[in-house]
Amino acid sequence: MGSAELARAALRRALVAVASVALVAAIVAGTFEWLADPAALRLGRGASPEAIAALRAELGLDRSFGTRLLEHVWRALSFDFAASPVRGAPAGALMARALGPTLAYALPGFLLATAAALAGGLAAARRRVVDRSLSALATLMLSLSSVIVVVVAQYVLAHKLGWFPALGWPLGGAGGAARHVMLPALVWAALLWAPDWRHYRAVFEHELAAPHLDGLRARGVPERRIARHVLRAAVGPVLARVGQRLPHVALGSVVVEQLFNIPGIGALLVSAVHTADVALVEAIAVATAAATIATQALCDGAVWLVDPRVRRRDVP
Repeated sequence: MGSAELARAALRRALVAVASVALVAAIVAGTFEWLADPAALRLGRGASPEAIAALRAELGLDRSFGTRLLEHVWRALSFDFAASPVRGAPAGALMARALGPTLAYALPGFLLATAAALAGGLAAARRRVVDRSLSALATLMLSLSSVIVVVVAQYVLAHKLGWFPALGWPLGGAGGAARHVMLPALVWAALLWAPDWRHYRAVFEHELAAPHLDGLRARGVPERRIARHVLRAAVGPVLARVGQRLPHVALGSVVVEQLFNIPGIGALLVSAVHTADVALVEAIAVATAAATIATQALCDGAVWLVDPRVRRRDVP
């Protein structure tokens, strides 16, 4: 791929990113506008029409919908998030404050789940007995509600065995921080592991069936060296999957944060929806969309660099 093709591809991605962020902002604003009046939700059912009208004027909701929609889109594209009228603080600052608790459990959980899924996927692709056992475990995990997984983990590992605190927050000191986030991180890893394992097992099965590996086996190359070949060939699909998962690390899990009392991004989003805080919901949605687009672009670029098969497909 030449420089002109790279420039065109970058321009296409930039246009798609701008359109996606603008669409997310428009959907959030339109949803709150059409489903319910944010002012009426804030004041409750017993509010008088005069009080609702006054709050609408204070929030700027008395202007035309088109004007407000364009303002939402412009704020999203410029990342100039409005202040939360419910919490009286900038939406960006609120998100930054909640990001730390989310990353405290989501990042180690994601790393643990990825390592376990990669190891399990390769082992299952090479050995039928391991495949059957892990397939049964993955089916069980996918069949269970995330609420059930959290409750069982809290009951067994926290209440019965006493290995971890039952709640993931507040943290107290360095040692206390590690103990408090370990159980939420383990639960988050368990929730991510099953779909990731299925994906990596399919990737490794495909790579193990490559014709050139039969030639290596015929020449007596040990399976350990063949596994290294498979791992190198699977770098592209693995990076693509990691790119899909990384935005989830920043957003976290609403269920985990609610049941472990963690004041993270997921809990903040639920609270913002309940209080009809359009500015905060829009900021979280736009930031998540932007993070998703950015990580996808970075991982696609990394795949293009490390996987020569992708580069060959791009050659006209």
